Amino acid sequence: MTGSPRLSIRELTLSDLRCHEKINWQCEDGINLLSGHNGSGKTTMLEAVYMMAHGRSFRQARDPELVRWGMDRFRISGVWTRYGPMHVDLIGRRGKSEIILQGKKISRRKELTETLPVVVEAPQAGKLVDGVPGERRKWLDSVIHASNPATYRAYQSYLRALMQRGRLIRRNRSSAELDAWEYQIVTAGQQVVKARCEMINSLNHSLENEHELMESTLKLELTSTAPESENLWLERLASRRDDDARLGRLQIGPHCDRLKILFGGREIRSVGSRGQQKLAAMALRLAECAVRQEYRNLAPLLLLDDCLEALDAERQQRLMNRLCAYRGQILMTVPSGIKIPENLAIHQSHLSDSVVNENGMCAIRPAIKIVAGREMEKAA
Repeated sequence: MTGSPRLSIRELTLSDLRCHEKINWQCEDGINLLSGHNGSGKTTMLEAVYMMAHGRSFRQARDPELVRWGMDRFRISGVWTRYGPMHVDLIGRRGKSEIILQGKKISRRKELTETLPVVVEAPQAGKLVDGVPGERRKWLDSVIHASNPATYRAYQSYLRALMQRGRLIRRNRSSAELDAWEYQIVTAGQQVVKARCEMINSLNHSLENEHELMESTLKLELTSTAPESENLWLERLASRRDDDARLGRLQIGPHCDRLKILFGGREIRSVGSRGQQKLAAMALRLAECAVRQEYRNLAPLLLLDDCLEALDAERQQRLMNRLCAYRGQILMTVPSGIKIPENLAIHQSHLSDSVVNENGMCAIRPAIKIVAGREMEKAA
């Protein structure tokens, strides 16, 4: 969908968030690259953008850890573009936060996430490639729910029935009650499995377009413990009641599914180098963006924290070429000293080279802008 609109952020302003007292970042279409020394707060800038879209940090930090030392609250303000201009403010105090979208308080995070689709790949965000199986299941389900929100009801129904069955088994309740909840487990579980299989097909189709980024084909494969037949699934649930009561958990169903990331036919978490795993994570995020764009007709904003880490010069070039072809906006961070190819259209800024404007606020000064291999003068 080359003609679909894109989500972008035009201006980001922070006050008392982590190490930043007051700072402002002006962003443009395409790739916005932010460099800086370790500890300068580069990741915090991406974190603030993510928080405006999700109502929480991808670092999983609580509000008290987000507030700058000695302050009682932080504030994040953003000017976005989604079909038209949008203003988002997030005010965080110790223990709670308040989100304001277009001057109106938002009570549900889901409403915000659907309005502002933002995808992040960061070392502190969750280990998609080399993490535990639950991380990959969680990611797959998040893509499904973002692309087709109606599937979330089936997922919640499955988890609720699973929990109720566990309680009844522990209390030795009647067979009739268990039958009812097990039937709900199967009917909702079949919808979950179907949605996952369909999404994997869509993601694998998008991953075929990332062949040039990887040295070999990257493919997703789902191993499910759920029986294909409804009757067989019900029979197994009934026959396992005593074992599940003893173990304290049910060992068949979508909550036990295993999502494999195959690289040349083998699991990349076992055979891939650190650089190959890094590229694989990027390919998966780009495939996720493509699927979201296809379902929602809106190119997500992509956040990439330290995405060139562990990559040699050739792979860095390959990744940057691919990112330049992404239709949506990208905000990414790199350490100071990283050399970016001069033939790419990238808007570069340096965090430690900040200046104070007339309002007493630090403004990230743009570094040399490189457009189609031509260097422009430094902005004032």
